[in-house]
Amino acid sequence: MRFIRSGTVAAALISLAACSTGPEPELAPVAGTTGATGAQAAAGTGASGVGTAPTSALTVADQAFLTQAAYGGLAEVALGQLAMQRAASPDVRAFGQRMVEEHSRANAELVVLAEAKGMTPPTAPDEGRQAVVAALAALEGAEFDRQYLQQQLAEHQLAVALYDAEASGGTDPDVRTFASRWTPALRDHAGHIVTLMAPAVGMVR
Repeated sequence: MRFIRSGTVAAALISLAACSTGPEPELAPVAGTTGATGAQAAAGTGASGVGTAPTSALTVADQAFLTQAAYGGLAEVALGQLAMQRAASPDVRAFGQRMVEEHSRANAELVVLAEAKGMTPPTAPDEGRQAVVAALAALEGAEFDRQYLQQQLAEHQLAVALYDAEASGGTDPDVRTFASRWTPALRDHAGHIVTLMAPAVGMVR
């Protein structure tokens, strides 16, 4: 069986990987969005975002980071819930539960931080990640495990790059602290995924 069978999942992953992982909104749309400009991405506007309050004191780049981090975190919860329901491996189901719990905490912290800075973060994943969720929802069992773990590794690699960039180059000290505090957890998630991929997928390269 091929590593990727769902064309929708593969296309969505390629779209996510092609988008900017850095906080500079003018470089590319928020990861996975369709047709959103950099300014729209930074402001959280578009199909699944909520407009940022115009009184926010954050720089456009810091707003873009929070928007991208929110999109990713919300998708992690949705995908983790799918894994708990559809995965064949108990270990993959347990990992999905971990993603729901830990990303829910990060998402809650992000909302408090963003609102304290006068910004309203997105309340749903962007269109690209919604497409990934929909594609994975059509799978189950061992095939779901393979697709989900591959997607998770790619997504966490993007997230680590995003958070690293903000932690080292962000303007607002509170946003930098948030990025720094959660980067180790994201790295640990990525390592956990790799350990799951070897026995569950048998195709780690």
